[in-house]
Amino acid sequence: MFGWIKNKVANAKERIRIAKEINPKNFRVMASEISELANACSQVCSPESELLQRVEKIKGEMEQLTELTHQPEFKKLSVQRKMELRQSLIQSREQILESMQATPSPTKLIQ
Repeated sequence: MFGWIKNKVANAKERIRIAKEINPKNFRVMASEISELANACSQVCSPESELLQRVEKIKGEMEQLTELTHQPEFKKLSVQRKMELRQSLIQSREQILESMQATPSPTKLIQ
């Protein structure tokens, strides 16, 4: 009997955790973080680089995502789709950070 109650409590905690993760406000926060990272990355990379074009595209997509989270259609997306979107945002953030670290310094002199 206690195992059944323990499972119910664990399931309820899991549902609450997932609900917090797929909350539209959290998507807006993540999109804003990625936009800020993209702005910083665009200042670091050279103007003619392919990376700058990708960063500009990412900034546009983050603006679209922010607008989408305000729409009622966003709430109609399935939990699975929202979780996939969240995972994609996490990967995008990691890729931008890796790109910024891989970018050569603009000068050879140590500041």
